[in-house]
Amino acid sequence: MRRSKGLRTKSRGLLSKNPRERGARGLSYLLIEYKVGDKVSFDVDPSNVETAPHRRYQGLTGIIIGRRGRAYVVETRLGDKRKVILTTPEHIKPLR
Repeated sequence: MRRSKGLRTKSRGLLSKNPRERGARGLSYLLIEYKVGDKVSFDVDPSNVETAPHRRYQGLTGIIIGRRGRAYVVETRLGDKRKVILTTPEHIKPLR
């Protein structure tokens, strides 16, 4: 039988929380307002799978270029390509 090649394959360590981080997340990340042009980094929250970007974007940085509903449109570079990612605030954090 062939092996499954799903979206979350080979991501056990990357998309799992440490024991001290388990449970409900605080609300402080929802209070952050991002503006167009802000730099953010992708930090995938494994407890919310539906709006998470692909695991290849974990740790990359990008620029907010717009908003759609409660989600943000983030532009990032992957190699020589320009990628546009649509994700919610749970999966991004401001770049310091």
